[in-house]
Amino acid sequence: MEFLDQLTKESIDFQYVLNRLNTKTPYGKIYKDKMRPYLRGEEEKLTEELKKVESLTNHAKDSKFMEKINHIFHRIKDIRTSINRAREGGTLLEVELFEIKNFLFLIRELKELLTSSQLPSWEDTRIEPIESLERLLDPESTGISTFYIYDAYSDELKKIREEKREVEGEIKRERRALRERIQGELGIKLNPDGSIIIPKDRVELIRKMEDHPHLNYLSESYINVKYSLKPTDNMNLLERKILILKDKEEKEETKIRQSLSKEIGKKSKDLYNNIASIGKLDFLLAKASFGVEIDGVRPHVVEEHLISIVEGRHIKVEESLKKVGLEYTPISIELKEGVSCITGANMGGKTVSLKLVGLLTTMAQHGLLVPAKKMVLGLNNFIKASIGDIQSTEKGLSTFGGEIKLIQEAIELSDKKGLILIDELASGTNPEEGYALSKAIVEYLLEKESITLLTTHYDNIGNMDGVVHLQVIGLSHMELEELKKQLEDISKGELEFINRLMDYRLRRVDKTKAVPKDALNIARIMGLNPEIIDIAEKNLEHKI
Repeated sequence: MEFLDQLTKESIDFQYVLNRLNTKTPYGKIYKDKMRPYLRGEEEKLTEELKKVESLTNHAKDSKFMEKINHIFHRIKDIRTSINRAREGGTLLEVELFEIKNFLFLIRELKELLTSSQLPSWEDTRIEPIESLERLLDPESTGISTFYIYDAYSDELKKIREEKREVEGEIKRERRALRERIQGELGIKLNPDGSIIIPKDRVELIRKMEDHPHLNYLSESYINVKYSLKPTDNMNLLERKILILKDKEEKEETKIRQSLSKEIGKKSKDLYNNIASIGKLDFLLAKASFGVEIDGVRPHVVEEHLISIVEGRHIKVEESLKKVGLEYTPISIELKEGVSCITGANMGGKTVSLKLVGLLTTMAQHGLLVPAKKMVLGLNNFIKASIGDIQSTEKGLSTFGGEIKLIQEAIELSDKKGLILIDELASGTNPEEGYALSKAIVEYLLEKESITLLTTHYDNIGNMDGVVHLQVIGLSHMELEELKKQLEDISKGELEFINRLMDYRLRRVDKTKAVPKDALNIARIMGLNPEIIDIAEKNLEHKI
């Protein structure tokens, strides 16, 4: 059973939340990519995770600490391939040994920062420097992360390199003496690389250079001729000796790299323990930082299957409103197994309330702090949403057909203790059939073990026995005369005016509560002909 299908994930904007979760290391990204919800029966595990996140929020607010730890995190590379090769008996390259040495130094730097900052530590975030490998990869105790096959690794290597340096010095000295001799004999000045370019009009000098036993013709143009130093037989012999020594050096270095790789393979478990701890710590700090950004709180997890949100905020909607200078109204709601329905006019925020419940529940079950004043949650085994235009062109389904398909999928899961969210139930068909179908679906879901929250225009659905009827307060808190007076000055546009006057909070109502006239009032604000609004009010009174 899938906890959250792609359509539900998109409709409640959970991907927006995931995109805001900013891990810094390749290992933190692995934790994020494998992030999964905690299901019923895992209440203790989720509570433990949430407490970890909450305990890190003070450090997440500390900009200096975050700057220091992010500086370390950003330098951590993925060395798992090299560790695996070493564990399987492969010989690591010098660059791989450098990356592992750098990782070991970063572990120590991270450990020192965590200790000095008194960051909370748990078994799955414990960082332990591997001193034996540090000494192995830094035998001369340089304390710097650069890597080199040091002479200290082998007496034989040291001997080979010393001999090579002596031979290279001999070649250099003989080359310098040869260059000085030629310069003295011919009265010329050779370049540092032993080459020289002579104009063609210096015929006598060119003749002497061609006859000289230690000069080679290289090339010529239409005005110049280029020569270079020709090594002596002894220099050639020394160069061959250098090649032999380089071959010996390379073989000795390979033996050393093999030995180092073997030791790294032996410590693969310790390396992987640190990798896992770094990934988990990075992931927890990303959660904590995000929680600080959204002013989130730790949801209280209970075994009873319910959802209670006090002043919850849908962060994507909130931030969208903020960009255009509008304020978001926090929503409070309490839900239990069975059916609750939200009624109210369009533009009353019913859909946003639906998305809010889905998003905050999903965030909480993924171990995230939630944007609310308080949240109490009994875990769900699934969340299924039918929100927005759900046409399926691939399968030839209309909006109504797509909606019914999703509702059927939810119904099949309804005994599994989940959360079902349905926006504008049966709105895609004619009113009489829509009402009959809506009533039947609600009657069926009333007896199931899932929490169902739906929005509808059919007020009678909310008056059914057993259904919790929630109504958007909307404009009902305003007297008509007050609204008309407000309408005399719509200077900032109708939509902003509606947002300013509309109360998006929910209230529980009983069967006797009068139907609000928000749709008529919104039409009035949007400038619909007053005569039409008067006729509509009379029609409504006649129907009542």
